[in-house]
Amino acid sequence: MKSLTAIAATLAVLAVASGKLPWILFQVRKAQIHLIIDSQASKWPKGMTLPSH
Repeated sequence: MKSLTAIAATLAVLAVASGKLPWILFQVRKAQIHLIIDSQASKWPKGMTLPSH
């Protein structure tokens, strides 16, 4: 867990130093929206139902 935190902190510092932070944040938000849309229940496979007579 410590190494993951160190990697994230290093990437954040590099993003700020290179001036790419706004672009990176935009890409992260875009990916979050895609994940939310893909995880909606309407995208899930339909369950099998027993036939009613």
